[in-house]
Amino acid sequence: MKYLLIGALVIVLGAFYFMDKSNKADAERLKQAEIAHQMKLEQQKAEEIEAQNIKSKKIEVDSRISDLQANYSMDYLDAKQIVESKKMPQEDKVFYANLAGEWVDALNVAGSTSRVSLSQPVKDMQEIRRQLRDKTTGTHCESRMKQELLKSYDFAIDGFLNFMRQNEIASTAFIALSKDYQKNANALLDYC
Repeated sequence: MKYLLIGALVIVLGAFYFMDKSNKADAERLKQAEIAHQMKLEQQKAEEIEAQNIKSKKIEVDSRISDLQANYSMDYLDAKQIVESKKMPQEDKVFYANLAGEWVDALNVAGSTSRVSLSQPVKDMQEIRRQLRDKTTGTHCESRMKQELLKSYDFAIDGFLNFMRQNEIASTAFIALSKDYQKNANALLDYC
């Protein structure tokens, strides 16, 4: 009987030992499952934040596109390319600022010069236009702005040439078109 009691005790202790091992393994599996679940929740939260950031950025881009379209008539894709275009380097901004100063000076001189003496001021305007034409562009926005400025300069020069030919109707129309294209270029400058 003593041996049976010892045998039963060994079996009970062995059962408790294996149950303890099983409980530890179960606890470890539960811990791993909890960690995996926590990581999954964090991943979902990160994905939600990323989705919100993307949505917020799209709303901001759409807002800037709407602002641009309010100042300059263009379709959505053109406006999006301009809004998402890289910004011009500072030296390019300085170039356009200096060019604008020269252009305004040339326009003021041409506007206050008599019809017979306009050849030199128009020649100066043509030289400024050549400087702009020869300028290489680095961004889509700058390229578009340069096109608008070239059109503006061309119409202004043509307006003064028509004025020299005593064709006031064409001169007035060209000067008005020049102002429109200059306005478009100025609208683009804020985005470049």
